[in-house]
Amino acid sequence: MTKIGDEGQTPSIGPHEKKMYEAEYKQAADLFQRTLAEYSKSDNIYQKAEFKKVMEESLQVLNDAATGLRRNDLLNQNSLIEKDYNSFQSDDKDNAKLKNDLDKAKRSV
Repeated sequence: MTKIGDEGQTPSIGPHEKKMYEAEYKQAADLFQRTLAEYSKSDNIYQKAEFKKVMEESLQVLNDAATGLRRNDLLNQNSLIEKDYNSFQSDDKDNAKLKNDLDKAKRSV
């Protein structure tokens, strides 16, 4: 909790907020993984476009939760996921590295 006069100091998060962010992070990683699996099965371009939106929104939630937790290791993991996701966009057949990094992210919390 921030006290008056503590400008410039980052307030710490409480145990309740920490659990909330951790649950949010795990759910976003899981949603990303499930959406990636469905994307890989689909041959409908409109459906794939919607799956991409969900994956991008999940990535944003991963970043927001990692920022809320103030964990640089998770932010670094998210950078790897984003890099792999960008590579996957150019070659949507190769998603093994992306899946692996998502697994690591889920285990990190």
